[in-house]
Amino acid sequence: MKVKKILVTTFLSVLSLTSFSQKSSVWVTAKNIERTKQTVEFQSLVKTLQTDIVFSQAFPSSKQGALQNVYEFACDCNEVDLYSALHKVSGFTGIEYAPKYEVLAEPNDYSSTFGSNWALDLINANGAWFITTGNSNVNIAISDQNFYVNHEELTGKINYYDSTNTATRTHGTAVATIAAGNTNNSTGLASIGYNSSLSLFRMNYNDMLMASYSGAKVLNLSWTSGCTFNSYAQLAIDEIWNNGTFIVASAGNGTTCGGANNLVYPAAYNHVFAVTSVGAQDNIERIIGNPNTRHQTNSSVDICAPGHNVPLSAAPGWYLYSSGTSFAAPYVTGTVGLMIAANPNITNSEIDSILRISATNIDSLNPAYVGKIGAGRLNSADAVTMAYLMTIVVEDDGNNGHGNDADGSDSSNPGQGNGKPNKKSLNITDYQIYDMNGKLVNVEYAPSGMYLVVDNGVVINKIIK
Repeated sequence: MKVKKILVTTFLSVLSLTSFSQKSSVWVTAKNIERTKQTVEFQSLVKTLQTDIVFSQAFPSSKQGALQNVYEFACDCNEVDLYSALHKVSGFTGIEYAPKYEVLAEPNDYSSTFGSNWALDLINANGAWFITTGNSNVNIAISDQNFYVNHEELTGKINYYDSTNTATRTHGTAVATIAAGNTNNSTGLASIGYNSSLSLFRMNYNDMLMASYSGAKVLNLSWTSGCTFNSYAQLAIDEIWNNGTFIVASAGNGTTCGGANNLVYPAAYNHVFAVTSVGAQDNIERIIGNPNTRHQTNSSVDICAPGHNVPLSAAPGWYLYSSGTSFAAPYVTGTVGLMIAANPNITNSEIDSILRISATNIDSLNPAYVGKIGAGRLNSADAVTMAYLMTIVVEDDGNNGHGNDADGSDSSNPGQGNGKPNKKSLNITDYQIYDMNGKLVNVEYAPSGMYLVVDNGVVINKIIK
């Protein structure tokens, strides 16, 4: 998508959007940018900074008026000076520092070969594949730096790619191949969501909107945009969530934002499912007994997935081990792709709840991090099974497809039923009931709403009270 660039004055040079993240940049709301740029205050801004400034819409893909009026200003200048100068222009409101996009990889020991894929074993990928290996109609979007689209694990998978992208390709390639690379091709390594399709986008919030509106069902963000909350970014994320796209993000690599206990964005935003790392023994610390080797453990983490020394591929023919929550997140993203293939009508809230309910509790193995590692470690088999078996229970229409008896049934010819499921037949006291946040509740006293009925770890019904 082309973005219209507006020159501050006729002599200022135009800077490419790809360079914005490398420069000082600030987001502002300007309801009438054409009028504001003619003001004396605006011209004073240019003189004060004594440098080339360029600005453009920060969210041209948004359908919200609030975000369509947001502009990004960038220059080779001191960011604090730019931020302060913009406050002096009366036509600007909502002034916030723009994100600084950085990938979340943490390379350590490399190897050119490996045998079995312990990460797929740990999350029970084979159990998930027993239900489904995915569907090409399910579009997984990867927002990252760039990608080797000619990679043997990506050829034939890609629905969208911006060929003008010139950023580094290794990180995005590794993330994409974990989530949904080619599998059963006698080459390289297997991927959790391998029959899903891929769309490959740049690493920014506007491309996230593009991905959602292009039909992506799930979106992977293995990067950070900063260490503080940004209201514009949250608006964009809310828009994506409301459009039906589930967002998965890396929680951070321990040193990110000054320490493992600190929040990292976009993972810490509302409506983003944050993923931190475990090793082959469900260990939070990469070097067991050394807390300095853990990735982010804090209140924003929703789940754990393999992220310590996982097998991956970063370029054609290059297979290695590496660490980082960048590589934990796509295991969850690929699993969500399988969940959607198994249940195309599943909602974002249901995906969120099932991922939490199905997760393997690893608190006893990591007592120092209880309350900071989310619901536990990803269990792909249980998550996909729950999504597949989940049915909607609304009202009893007294007809199971054949019914003659008082309860709508026909004991001589029970059939399979063409009516709505019979809510009266479900004795909910025999099961565990979870709310849509994955919290165990007593449905008798719970408020009106939607709940999941779980039998021995499997969702068997959805009830509306």
